[in-house]
Amino acid sequence: MEIVVVELCYEGGTVLTDRVLLNRESAQVILPPRLLSLMEILDRSDQRRSFMAECGSVRFPVKHDWERGYFIDLNMGSGRKRFLGVKWAISSTAEQRKLNGRFAHMLSACALVGACFEIGTAGALSWESLLEPVVLCLLSVALFIVGHRYFAVKSL
Repeated sequence: MEIVVVELCYEGGTVLTDRVLLNRESAQVILPPRLLSLMEILDRSDQRRSFMAECGSVRFPVKHDWERGYFIDLNMGSGRKRFLGVKWAISSTAEQRKLNGRFAHMLSACALVGACFEIGTAGALSWESLLEPVVLCLLSVALFIVGHRYFAVKSL
């Protein structure tokens, strides 16, 4: 038995997150009574959109069977994808995405400093000498936005 985190999302925007027990041998998920009662109340008034369990860094859909109860299919994880043994950058964990956001912010600052340095060291200002600083400023803004989006990731 191990403790995993589940997340229930409803159409109305309600999101429930709780810890449950997972039996790896039978793949059965044992929900606490407080979560079962909340699910029962919410299922009467709202449509459930998703029910996912995160085990390790892999997310599994939780299924309900009237005979077995709640269970997950350990073969159907939507976690890290691999191609030729390499993990895809888009399927990284929340901590890795936050680090990528910090790196993008740092590159944004470096591009802005580089643009200021280019303008400061240019002899005569012309359209040709301003092209590179303008491109670096645009790159700085783009990296800042990308870094901000990655930094705003919430873990499950």
